[in-house]
Amino acid sequence: MGSMPRRARQPIPSSPATRRRRVVAGCAVLLLLAHLLLAQLTLGLAVAFTVTGRVSRWRLWWLIGPAAAGLAWTAAIGPGPAAAGFAAGPAHVLGYLGRGDLLAGLSRPPGPFAGAGRWLPGQLPIALIAGAAEAALIGWLDSLRTDRQAVRPRRPGLLAAVRTRLAASVIRAGGVVTRQGCALGVAPATGAVVELRWPEMAGGVLVAGADGQQVTVTGLQVVHAALRRRKPLIVVDVTADAAIGRALAAACAATGTPLRREGADPDLGRAITERSAVLLRVGSAELAARACADITVLAAGLRRIGVDGDGLIWVTGGERLPRSAVAALIGDGRAAGLVVVIGTASAEAAADLAGLAAALLVHRISDPFLAAALGPALDGATGIAPGASGLRPDAGGGLAEPSARGPSPSPSPTRAGGSLLSLGRGEFALAVNGPRRRLVPRGRLVPARLPRPAAAGQERLWRRLRYDPA
Repeated sequence: MGSMPRRARQPIPSSPATRRRRVVAGCAVLLLLAHLLLAQLTLGLAVAFTVTGRVSRWRLWWLIGPAAAGLAWTAAIGPGPAAAGFAAGPAHVLGYLGRGDLLAGLSRPPGPFAGAGRWLPGQLPIALIAGAAEAALIGWLDSLRTDRQAVRPRRPGLLAAVRTRLAASVIRAGGVVTRQGCALGVAPATGAVVELRWPEMAGGVLVAGADGQQVTVTGLQVVHAALRRRKPLIVVDVTADAAIGRALAAACAATGTPLRREGADPDLGRAITERSAVLLRVGSAELAARACADITVLAAGLRRIGVDGDGLIWVTGGERLPRSAVAALIGDGRAAGLVVVIGTASAEAAADLAGLAAALLVHRISDPFLAAALGPALDGATGIAPGASGLRPDAGGGLAEPSARGPSPSPSPTRAGGSLLSLGRGEFALAVNGPRRRLVPRGRLVPARLPRPAAAGQERLWRRLRYDPA
């Protein structure tokens, strides 16, 4: 018997992704041939600009420079001579290939491109414009990739660097008061001022980080802005740090605000009526809880008589307070117009208290496990995540939600914790829940220098007229 016939092999259909890759590869080959025939210098400049952008990680705005240079050059020599110089190369190449066999001409590359040193420089004015445009298109298409985690972040451009230096110098000189709140620092990516607005602080602010000094400096920045706005101030110092008392005394002296140092049983109503500052130095969790209870009683009294306290409550060492006390302090303070700012150097306490505050500011966390636990709390405080769809840049260098919508899924703990671990010294992430949700993924704290103390006569005038100079 003869051999059995072989089973016919069924062709394997190509997938849509495979066909798409083949189409893209074919288009790339055609574009390369078109550049070699018609725009030789444009091809070289586009490749050079693309490689430079990849290596330097500059933003695509830097391509405006070579494009502007090409436009200025074209305007200087005239559009007609610039177009003639750009067309001289393609005319030479096509003329050479048209005189003989096309394949024979392509087999001898020096033939079509002979004398390139004479006609290639004439393409430069228009080639600068076209090369920059093609490099920008390549960079934009590259930014549309779905695997954004594999793309390294862009470096800030020259304009962002200049804006960063100017904004930092203004804040460092003492410009902490903004139109709507307090200037904390700058966003290195854009150079914009990162501010925390008073309406955003109404629901409480939690400042956390591994470095207690950075947490304290951030709280003092808000205190300084509040004193400049002549807001009543109550400081509950649970840490009993002498440096906090000295810094607070300097800030009050610079703004002409009277400062009283009280024990655990003070008369907090005077701070509201006199628009002055009170420092409560409590050395135990029990005394701190008692001071917070007194503040809630004060808030209840203000709410009962219908008076807006328009003040600031700063609590240090928030990890030594129970969660119930913090919740009552923030809730009652908001109803009475008292902004509550709580600082803690404990990531565990921050993760526990993050859900109580409307604004969350987190400095770098050194422990990866604690950062992984606090990272979702940072994004969950606002219901948004870095890189989430529907977010647009806001004036503070962060991301803002354009309209009210449901919370988006929070990132995984590993991703969120890694973002906190990647923060450098003095950097922070800011998440705000209301009135409008926004997120500043990376900001740099700029401590403000205190001005000279106010004159004694000006202080007496403010105390007599209850005048707010801001």
